[in-house]
Amino acid sequence: MKIVAKPVEMIAYFEEDGGAIRPVRFRMEEENERRVTVKVDQVLCVEREKLAGHPMFVYRCQSEIEGVERVFELKYDIEACKWMLFKI
Repeated sequence: MKIVAKPVEMIAYFEEDGGAIRPVRFRMEEENERRVTVKVDQVLCVEREKLAGHPMFVYRCQSEIEGVERVFELKYDIEACKWMLFKI
């Protein structure tokens, strides 16, 4: 997997009790300024980590992107409430 660390626009489910967060789909901008929407087919694992002192959830996911089955990592910054496509 290649590190890209791009911010993405995310649609996610949040449980009412402050529990699990599940990514549903996200939109990213490619190098040629074309926007691609990706539906998250499967969440393989979820981990919690600190990156530069910021607590984050790391989601390893699998989806079909432009006809190819890909594994990628999404990160959710808990303090800033922002999503990032970290590896693809």
